[in-house]
Amino acid sequence: MELQTNTIKEIKRLKIIPEFEKSAFTIINHLQNSKNLLLVTHTNPDGDAIGSCLGLYHYLTQKNKNVTFILQSPIPTNLQFLNGIDKIHFLLNQNNFKISPDFDTIVLLDLNDISRLKTLRDEIELSKATKIVIDHHQEPKDFADYYLIDTTASSTGEILFKLLRKDCSINWTKEICENLYVAIMTDTGNFRFERTDGEVHRIVAELIDYGADPVKLYNEVYNKIPFNAAKLMGLGYSKLESYYGGKLVVMPIRHKDFLETNTQEEDTEGFVESLLSIDGVVMSILIMEVVERNEIRVSIRSKGDYSARNLALNFGGGGHINAAGCRFQNADFEVTKQKLVDKASEILN
Repeated sequence: MELQTNTIKEIKRLKIIPEFEKSAFTIINHLQNSKNLLLVTHTNPDGDAIGSCLGLYHYLTQKNKNVTFILQSPIPTNLQFLNGIDKIHFLLNQNNFKISPDFDTIVLLDLNDISRLKTLRDEIELSKATKIVIDHHQEPKDFADYYLIDTTASSTGEILFKLLRKDCSINWTKEICENLYVAIMTDTGNFRFERTDGEVHRIVAELIDYGADPVKLYNEVYNKIPFNAAKLMGLGYSKLESYYGGKLVVMPIRHKDFLETNTQEEDTEGFVESLLSIDGVVMSILIMEVVERNEIRVSIRSKGDYSARNLALNFGGGGHINAAGCRFQNADFEVTKQKLVDKASEILN
């Protein structure tokens, strides 16, 4: 078995995270003085990644900046309603993409490790543009010029709200507010994860006052699932496996399941989170076979002090304490699943 992370060079860890308020003022001033900006986030983006990028996109275009937002993966079906989706440039299966020298600033949102950019990594490293990281994940890597990082924040959307609030002339449009609301809502599990504190609720209250509709946004994200995706979820549930007295459940989805239901991997959004509603479950694993990339993609969720992140770290992945993931290249599906289950025993027992 070869882990994805073994195929790429390592980036040194950032030794000292810059002070937040000072960094915020520096970065907002730099953004206001930039002309041509590129926004990027990690592959297989979630609501926080997409919502944060689109929120920043709308702010920058409000300031008459030239902005390009690139995604390397399709958008999950439950997020395709977001305002600004039509402005995204998709970079799918293009290994020869070149970043224009016209960009003076590159903003990397919801990631702190440049390896998560895959095919874009080398181009971004070679670019002479100023690089800015806005993120809330632990153990940031040292590769950018400026960092706005708060590892205690609920989401990148929360950090971005605090950043944009430094601009006294900002017009809090519905487009900005809805995207930031979705970013925060999704990364807090609809305001139920551990880092959902009073400050988070005060922020979303402001976003609602500015025009975000919480009922509409909840329904779009959580109450709509395509028929074929529902069939795929049913297949996944029919194959659930339980371990360690019901503390762990695993949902395996093979390539044939995607073919049978005419679905894609982005249709699995929300599957792994739903497994935590099963009585007695404290950790859930969604393991998917993605033959197009000869890859096995793993998503892990957990409750309380049971660390999904620690499990993912054992296999070159990462994430939050209760939401993490990892990938395997050129690996056997059943062998990989058993390795995950075996390693999970160290966390659950």
